Amino acid sequence: MKRIMLMVILMITICVFIGCNSKNGQSAESSTSNNIKVDSAGQQANDGISDSLKAELEKAGIDDLDGAIEGFFTDVFNERYYEDDGFIAKYCTEKLKKKLKEAYEYDGEDGYATWKFRSDAQDGPSDEYKLTKFVPYGNGWYKYDFIDMGVRGSHRIKFITHVNPRNQAEFYIDDLE
Repeated sequence: MKRIMLMVILMITICVFIGCNSKNGQSAESSTSNNIKVDSAGQQANDGISDSLKAELEKAGIDDLDGAIEGFFTDVFNERYYEDDGFIAKYCTEKLKKKLKEAYEYDGEDGYATWKFRSDAQDGPSDEYKLTKFVPYGNGWYKYDFIDMGVRGSHRIKFITHVNPRNQAEFYIDDLE
């Protein structure tokens, strides 16, 4: 019962942070897959963010973009939402979906290589999954350290941020290394 309540609270929190994906109200600015509005330079990290996107984020109540992305991804990693194809379809750009599909190594099956978010361990000494460190590197890139089944690991991940017409910040995962 506690797990169900935690999941409900987590989903509400994610919805508040990201809102719903909407096609209405998009301007003629450049866009990427998933109808994500980005500034003309495509920069998203706090150090390279455009003034217009910064103003939109402030209207949406986001004054610490890196902190908001860290909160979003902490929930995604700790609850292993990345293992759900529906999550991948909704929160990853076409670029990353293509990369995860190409890395999927099971013949005759269609899916995403969601293990790319984790370590390479098949099994580990414990059931522990958690994000332990999240560091911004600029231009939307972050390095995250984690524990995956008791095995420590590290990856880099890139986010694109969008503010929808309802002034809600939406985060999309664009790349993973």
